[in-house]
Amino acid sequence: MRGQDRRQQSEGGVQNAEVARAGSRGLSAVSRKLVVRPMTMADKPAVMKISSRIWEGNDYVPLFFDRWVENGGFWAAELRGRLVGYGKATQLSPGEWWLEGLRVDPECRKQGVGRELSRRVVQRTLERRPVSLRLATADVNHESIHIIETVMGFKLYAQYRFLVGAPRKPRPGPPLVAPTVAEALDFIKRNAELAASRGLLQYTWLFRHVDRRYVAELVRCGYVFGYGRAGRLAGLLVIRPHRYHGNDIDISFVAGDTRALAAFRSFLSRVAHDCGTKSISGMAVSDEMAAAFESLGLKPHPRIGKVPVYEYPI
Repeated sequence: MRGQDRRQQSEGGVQNAEVARAGSRGLSAVSRKLVVRPMTMADKPAVMKISSRIWEGNDYVPLFFDRWVENGGFWAAELRGRLVGYGKATQLSPGEWWLEGLRVDPECRKQGVGRELSRRVVQRTLERRPVSLRLATADVNHESIHIIETVMGFKLYAQYRFLVGAPRKPRPGPPLVAPTVAEALDFIKRNAELAASRGLLQYTWLFRHVDRRYVAELVRCGYVFGYGRAGRLAGLLVIRPHRYHGNDIDISFVAGDTRALAAFRSFLSRVAHDCGTKSISGMAVSDEMAAAFESLGLKPHPRIGKVPVYEYPI
């Protein structure tokens, strides 16, 4: 594995050098001493402590800590022997990499730690020769956006609207159908949302490229629902348990005619009631899907206006 890592590092030398040059300008002495290493289970107490002070204690990293350590790509940043930050790189599909969970201890901000940690995590991921490397943030995270664009060198790929809503009282509605993989994939590909998102499908702040394998996975897990009329698919709904709040519902895709959307609205009311759902959310790039969300009772998030998705130019 060490030999393979060295070969990968050599192959990715040009990309890594570009990242290194971008990140080295203006770094403080503190960040030059930063040690970035694989996360271990022994780091859990320190990570829990940092996460408890992020997003008013609502950080999602603790939910995935054990799994991320086991899967790898979870990086810990140390300064003078103390854990001061971390970040995760995940392979969503062959060659498709996603960055998330980049955090810095609030006590160590404004010292260049976030810059250097971000640079190193990108460098480690580029050594794996990815086909794509993306991440997302909220428009209110101005400091993160500055680092993403100027230090990490990422370019804007797509920009989503974030919509949320409370479930409605359960109501009866027409039965839905289980579309085939081919039907679901064809419906998604013909919808304006896929073109607007440049091929991505969102799932609770995670954005993955749509292909047959991904749609087959969603259909197999029972997340895809259709509305049929006159022997054809007139609407499609993709819902999943929220990644951070399992009882809540995340809508990855919804589209259809007026009758289909009404059927989906009734269906969601019953599912939410059965699951004890408190919140339903989703993201959309196109006006068409944003309007579909609004027909389901969702409204723009009160604080987050846009969710930009970035891609590293490979």
